[in-house]
Amino acid sequence: MSPFYFTLPPMLYINFNGKVIGGEEKLIHPDNRSFRYGEGLFETIRLQYGKMPLWDKHWNRLCQSLPHLYFEVPKYFSSEQLQGEVLQLAAKNKCKGAVRVRITIFKGEGGLWEQPSSTFNYLIQCWPIEQKEFSMNENGLDLGVFEAGRKACDVFSNLKSNNYLLYTLAAQYAKQQKWNEAVVLNQHGRICDTTIANIFFIKNKIVHTPALQEGCVAGVMRQQLMQEFVKNGIAVVEGTYSVVDLEEADEIFLTNAFYGIRWVKSFEEKQYQCNQSAQYFLQFVKPLF
Repeated sequence: MSPFYFTLPPMLYINFNGKVIGGEEKLIHPDNRSFRYGEGLFETIRLQYGKMPLWDKHWNRLCQSLPHLYFEVPKYFSSEQLQGEVLQLAAKNKCKGAVRVRITIFKGEGGLWEQPSSTFNYLIQCWPIEQKEFSMNENGLDLGVFEAGRKACDVFSNLKSNNYLLYTLAAQYAKQQKWNEAVVLNQHGRICDTTIANIFFIKNKIVHTPALQEGCVAGVMRQQLMQEFVKNGIAVVEGTYSVVDLEEADEIFLTNAFYGIRWVKSFEEKQYQCNQSAQYFLQFVKPLF
């Protein structure tokens, strides 16, 4: 089975609020609001040979998301400053080639009704990736449906939030079932996304993906591909879809900013190919990195 996840190695250094410190230092207080309530946001970014081609989209999503969670963003916090600190940390940790970067935004300590001790903190982490070259998965993914929980369709559902309970449980269930990924359904029982990716499928050469109103995370790679499809005259529809729609699809692929496109080999009892998916990867994703 081709794993969709990987084990994180220990970090030599991390960046906390602009200061580089040892990765073993303990930073989270027991009363931290992100730890208690999942109050916060995060971005996962691929740094490839010193470049982050989708940086602007990550930054824009972060800036659009912060007001929804009532963060008070300091004036010094800018795209240029944060990007520079990411590159500095990667160099400090001797991360070369392909690097996984995670930026977490969170508040300080406080109870549910209390003013937090601080209204804005950020943490930057990075890890080197063994597979240096950016390529599509050779072995297709096995995909199933997580039925135990549902995702709400509201103003918070498109955010990349630290409140990740539903996706965490879906990932654990997928591992038990020996799947590579799990489809998460929304409150209406329709297709939403997966634990770490947006979902697309192809039917009669038309690309389909759940609309943002269906509760999926507003993925950076999703946005990039949608723009490329429209620009290149490829028929793409954002809509509402059921499990049956996936079962009747010709191809299924998953997208995120780290992997680009991952093709799905099996869903429920059906097997799939990756003809158009592979073409989209080569045409629209690989040139970015």
